[in-house]
Amino acid sequence: MAIQFDCPFCTSTLKVPDSTAGKQGDCPRCGTKLVIPNPFAAEGGTPPADPAAAADSAVSPSQDTPTPPPASQTPEPSPVMPPVNVVAPQPRSSATAQYLRKRRKSNAGGVILFLFFFAVMVGVAGYFYWNFGLRLEGNLVAARISSEAAKVEQRLNPANAGVSEEVIKAVNQNLLETPRRVQSDLMDVLFYGLEKGGLEVRLKPGAKTELVRVDLTGDPALMDYISKQGAQLDQPRVAELQSSLKNFYTDWNAFLQTQGVMPDLLHYRNTVCLNSMLGGLGYFMEARVNNKIYPCVHEDFKGGLYFLVPKGTLQFNILGREMENGWKTFPGKYEVQVTQVYESQP
Repeated sequence: MAIQFDCPFCTSTLKVPDSTAGKQGDCPRCGTKLVIPNPFAAEGGTPPADPAAAADSAVSPSQDTPTPPPASQTPEPSPVMPPVNVVAPQPRSSATAQYLRKRRKSNAGGVILFLFFFAVMVGVAGYFYWNFGLRLEGNLVAARISSEAAKVEQRLNPANAGVSEEVIKAVNQNLLETPRRVQSDLMDVLFYGLEKGGLEVRLKPGAKTELVRVDLTGDPALMDYISKQGAQLDQPRVAELQSSLKNFYTDWNAFLQTQGVMPDLLHYRNTVCLNSMLGGLGYFMEARVNNKIYPCVHEDFKGGLYFLVPKGTLQFNILGREMENGWKTFPGKYEVQVTQVYESQP
């Protein structure tokens, strides 16, 4: 007669001889130590196995009920459960492993479902924004500034640039005595010191360009964009200007001390002169005339952006310029018509 029972850990069905009733052994499937049920104990038959049978090391029993050895002798090893017959032919994993697999599958399904709904929400939001949201595009008008009035001047403020007062005074004095010009067909820029102290930059159109002012107030959506985003847009410009001012004064002072190579004024024309004349929006803008790029050089507080474009230009586009990281911060694009001439700047 054999005893048949299920392993409480891996649920495999096991068969063992009835002589092993009440003894301890290892499950051949999951290796867990277990006590073999004793059906005879409940019926008043064979008494339960001796407690010595529950020892940790399991060996095969030599008889149904082992005789306790004399006190003077060494106790025999605990009996071991004989080989068992596994009824279930297919291997099964433990209940813990099954639970973990189900949990992993459940978690993966939840992540996939979340990503699906997130993608749907982004798509819907993008659709409504594209069709009903902010549209920075359309037509604007511009005015040509007469050649006599076509200039922009700006005083530089290096107080927060991290340069000593001695260096600032030395550089300003040198540029007062010897102003420095950066001239090209695009623009004419002058760095010059002031009698009362300080340093200014002046920009004029080049030999082949003219200064035009684009009126941004013609598009309420654009003005609303500037009102909401202007302060944030201006942060990169201010940071670059302060860093460039520090480098400019440091490099020029080193030039004065060593009489070595003059600093690259073309570089400082773009990073110091232009940045000092722009605002947050103008920093990210450019003009396109016949697929050629022309810079934004000034931004006033009356809703005007100033560009240098080829002489006689009647129509051009303004749009966001591509930054060094490849991104365009300003998302809009406008077609501009030059419709009038300003004898003086507004």
